[in-house]
Amino acid sequence: MKGTILHITAELTIIRGENEQKFEVTPDKFSSQVSPAISDEVDFDVTDGTAHNIYVLRTTTAADKGLNKAKAVAANLYSQARNSVNEENISKARIFAAATAGKTKESVNNIDFSKASNALKSISTPGGNGFKIHNKFSSFVLITLFISMILPLAQIFNESQSYFQLVESTGFQLVFIFLALFSLLLGLPRVVSRILALIFLIVLCVPIYDAFSYFDDMRGYSGSLGLDKEMLRMLFDTMRLGLPLLLVSTLLFAILQLLPWYQTNEKFSGISGQ
Repeated sequence: MKGTILHITAELTIIRGENEQKFEVTPDKFSSQVSPAISDEVDFDVTDGTAHNIYVLRTTTAADKGLNKAKAVAANLYSQARNSVNEENISKARIFAAATAGKTKESVNNIDFSKASNALKSISTPGGNGFKIHNKFSSFVLITLFISMILPLAQIFNESQSYFQLVESTGFQLVFIFLALFSLLLGLPRVVSRILALIFLIVLCVPIYDAFSYFDDMRGYSGSLGLDKEMLRMLFDTMRLGLPLLLVSTLLFAILQLLPWYQTNEKFSGISGQ
């Protein structure tokens, strides 16, 4: 006879047969290797009104079931990560960025902006020796970083997503990435470029840090199910070109801000605050 599992406890399982009769059986009556679950279809024998030799007809293994649970948790963590990144942590990043800018306010106030204005004017004016590109490598890394934010970052729910699609409220980041690029190309005093780059890196790294935190939680859950290899395989399968490019260019750009390889435009060499 065939039937369906209606209820399961540690001591008892209730099965409804195809004749609508219900059977209460103990775990020792199951003969299959697949652990029973509610709604599973079963095949069993009936002797004197008692069900025995019960076989679960489901072919899904326990590992597959655990992987499905891990995928469900991953979807839930992804949803939580988006909500957390898009609202609370972006706000925190803005507050932190504002505090960082406030700490450097004194250095910025030491810059004579009248001289800076004259320097900019001399660059753009005919006879002012023309425009010269500065900090080419740093600018190239920053442009590469921007490109990585446009490229597909990961495939989620069978659809490729870019950084801008995954992280909302990116306008703040776009403003500072272009301001940082402008300051690098123009060779503005290093303190200006550092402030702009620092603010951009802060608001960029908050979503990246959150994503890794949620992935670590997901990895811990999958580890408890013995699915570490499956979770890593899922990660590599969903990863797209934009993700490694984003991580490498972000790290390289951060390192360049720590190194003394900064070229200041000679038009600003007499400006204080460097």
